[in-house]
Amino acid sequence: MTNAPITLMIGGRPVDLTRSERWIALRPRPGHEAGVGRAVAALGRAAVDSPVLGESFGGFRLVDLGDVVAARKVDRQLDLLRAEPGVQAGTHVFHMVADGATDGAKDKPPFVPTGDILVGFVSGTVPQAQQDVLDRFALRVLEGRGEDTVLVRTTALSTNPVSTAAALQAEPTVQLAEPELATIPERRDFALPEDSLLAEQWHLQNSGRHRGTSLGGTAGADARVVDAWQVNGFGAAEVVLSVIDDGFDLGGPDLPPASHVVAPRDFTRGTSEPLPSSADPHGTACAGVALGRRGGGRIVGVAPDVRFMPIRWGRYLSDSQIEAWFGHATESGAWVVSCSWGADAPYFPLSKRMSDAIARCARQGRQGKGCVVVFAAGNDRHDIDSPAAGTLDGFATHPDVIAVAASDSRDAIADYSNYGDAIWLCAPSSSHAGWGVLTADGRGGLGYAADEYTWDFGGTSAACPVVAGVAALMLSANPALTALEVKRMLAATARRIGPGVGYVAGHSRDFGHGCVDAAAAVRAALAAR
Repeated sequence: MTNAPITLMIGGRPVDLTRSERWIALRPRPGHEAGVGRAVAALGRAAVDSPVLGESFGGFRLVDLGDVVAARKVDRQLDLLRAEPGVQAGTHVFHMVADGATDGAKDKPPFVPTGDILVGFVSGTVPQAQQDVLDRFALRVLEGRGEDTVLVRTTALSTNPVSTAAALQAEPTVQLAEPELATIPERRDFALPEDSLLAEQWHLQNSGRHRGTSLGGTAGADARVVDAWQVNGFGAAEVVLSVIDDGFDLGGPDLPPASHVVAPRDFTRGTSEPLPSSADPHGTACAGVALGRRGGGRIVGVAPDVRFMPIRWGRYLSDSQIEAWFGHATESGAWVVSCSWGADAPYFPLSKRMSDAIARCARQGRQGKGCVVVFAAGNDRHDIDSPAAGTLDGFATHPDVIAVAASDSRDAIADYSNYGDAIWLCAPSSSHAGWGVLTADGRGGLGYAADEYTWDFGGTSAACPVVAGVAALMLSANPALTALEVKRMLAATARRIGPGVGYVAGHSRDFGHGCVDAAAAVRAALAAR
């Protein structure tokens, strides 16, 4: 059996998917995980260094069938496991061809079809014709998403959701058919030089001299945050800044106290306590940059007096997860949403469900004024919107978000920072030639360092919450601003850095409209009242 790519239109862009020849996914019946694990182990092909049942993706558990498995063997073993009484469903796993997926690829991001498909019919298609299509593909309706759009789920009589979606897209009455594909989220962190320690938070105000030397820094290469505090204070308590990430050490001295925490949510555990596990230091560090509180410990965030909505993400990226995370932020009253992450896959167009969830947050949140949604641009030094080169970050290129690149303590572009036409602006962070960012760290072995602080945080992960904090200061100065107005003001007030020849019509593919200038942005917000 050949493994020809399947081409789907997702988010209006073509995506080529190929079936994995070593991974499958199984959905165990409740309480039958151990039995399914034994059945997989009995095949004798489970990878030695991998758990028999891997991470959960929308209820499906990844299974590694071994190092060298022919496609027909994958089909046969999947059929055998589907017949197990403890298995509710089984599916092939897919890779994106744009990720360089090859036969037996293990290091390429997996995409697991959960069975849900968003189907949109051509306007004017009569209900009976719509129902005939759904019946022909054995699809069960879950809910309506407008007059001609429904969310459906495949059944035991359906083919694989990816194949079903491809067939639906060929139907003359079908305008849209996007399967939910769960994949791995990537922390937009960066490994900094181990000997690059800082004595203060230069990204807030950079004197050009740190720890007895001027090497590695340039006076004024900062976000002008201390100047912004002098203009209008440390942020208003009515403003709610949400960080979506891997977990937050809420008991630490530098994150906001319980009185300033709003609608916390953990989508991994399904609780209201989004605390980190031993492998989750990223969220605490990001939150410390954005809104580390005054007087609690030894660091201060950009907007230390605003309230905090911590959202711990789920274990995977998918349509339903993005809808859940951004839906919670929207419905729970977030004003600003900071996202220092993206998909692990370098080519990742957003599905309509993902795009709509972010658009709803950015346009309809905050009682119609919109939430300011900020995304890290990523740390791979590639174009975030170059499908021909195999790179596309659907989150950072979403038209309603603010995509943030990283500059450094010398006002140069960070050597890892992604670039492209969709970069809106940059903010101070680490680089190999500059300093790292000092921020809060998880305690008790739950952080990057041994104590309560990490001195070397960086990547676009650090740049993103700087901009989110500045947006919170702007809304503190003028709560009537819409999210779009905040976005435009940030561009208009940005401090142009880098080579002047790199700017075309006021925009640079490296720096966007320039480095965020908190003081100028807050003054602009006050002037617009």
